[in-house]
Amino acid sequence: MSPLVSIIIPTYNRSNLISGTLDSLIRQTYMNWECIIVDDGSSDDTDEKMEVYTERDKRFKYFHRPSEHLPGGNGARNYGFLKSSGEYIQWFDSDDAMVPDFIAAKMEPFLENSDTDVVFSAFENVNEKGERTRIANQSFSGNILNDLVDGNVSFGPYSFMLRRDKVAKIKYDETLRKNQDLDFFFRFFTSINDIKIIHVKKILFTVRSHSGSMTYRSEKDMSKMASIYKVYLMVLNYFVEQKHSKGISRYKYRCLNSLNIMLRNGYYLDATKRLLSFQYISTIQKTYLMGCILSQFLINRGANQFAKIDSKNHLILKPR
Repeated sequence: MSPLVSIIIPTYNRSNLISGTLDSLIRQTYMNWECIIVDDGSSDDTDEKMEVYTERDKRFKYFHRPSEHLPGGNGARNYGFLKSSGEYIQWFDSDDAMVPDFIAAKMEPFLENSDTDVVFSAFENVNEKGERTRIANQSFSGNILNDLVDGNVSFGPYSFMLRRDKVAKIKYDETLRKNQDLDFFFRFFTSINDIKIIHVKKILFTVRSHSGSMTYRSEKDMSKMASIYKVYLMVLNYFVEQKHSKGISRYKYRCLNSLNIMLRNGYYLDATKRLLSFQYISTIQKTYLMGCILSQFLINRGANQFAKIDSKNHLILKPR
């Protein structure tokens, strides 16, 4: 018998999209899988649709997120992991689609090399018209953190298939509203020594963009912007400890640019509090940026300066 693979899918009001995802799972050439679907409080006809799938194929298992897990995809993912039984774990989303050998192509390195810990693949993004907008994770240098900093690898959950024993102690932060995948996988990859990662160059799944996506209009939601900043600061702190100069530059920029976004959306107090506690710029720099906050408040100009200041207080462009 081939090893059992657990596909864990959180869902919320996706009854109009989830059929495409589950149908792509039914078409998998690798047969020994279970699909743990966790509803996060849908108000549409998700329950009725899931009844059809669970009766059609017993490999589908449907649950509702219990109250001891916080609302949101993170709580649903954590609960889904608890309900899963597979030796290998693959998180997925309820609006994306797998190619028929999605599982088989990822399982091949695990079956060939017993010391493999993680397998990830390339994927494509498509817009609402079905047009491809990008191909991600096309290469792997052998250093997953360097590839993250260089923008060559995305830490989305759909790319990575993981050995259960390696991921069992890592949980999604249920308090985060955004950037939860970067948070989860960054903590995962920095908590395990000598991890063996295999890359599959083939595009194995499609991420579909639509107005109900979790990323939609996140810049208008302060709780999401706060989560973005919190995770970027966590990553920056790590790179500072490791003296990773490129990582420091990249995530210092992202932290300050997050404050830029808060300001442009009118969250002056939130941005100010985070600026004052940000330890990676000088008092002179903070004074300069406080003036930018005042300028943004008075004449709606100045916020962009947060994305253009370097360690020497010079204006620079976005890091390459």
